[in-house]
Amino acid sequence: MTDILQANIFFFIASVGVVTLTILVCVLVYQLIKITKSIRRIVDRVEAGSEVLADDIENLRENFNPARLISFVMSLLPGAKPKAAHRRKRSEEE
Repeated sequence: MTDILQANIFFFIASVGVVTLTILVCVLVYQLIKITKSIRRIVDRVEAGSEVLADDIENLRENFNPARLISFVMSLLPGAKPKAAHRRKRSEEE
């Protein structure tokens, strides 16, 4: 083989390699752009959800009544309900 033929074969193979590499990089960049857009949509949803959650917690804090919480907890305890006072009949007292 002559030197010119070897150089032509080398440049042909190098050109095919560069074109293949360029196409792969373009596909990779395209996929990265899609992933970035998807992540951005997810972040926007999380931000909107956190705003709603913050509003709900603020509403809960405004409506929080410690006395109602204590009475609710006491009602859950066994035997914590006050017993009705026993009334004596007048006939027994007299």
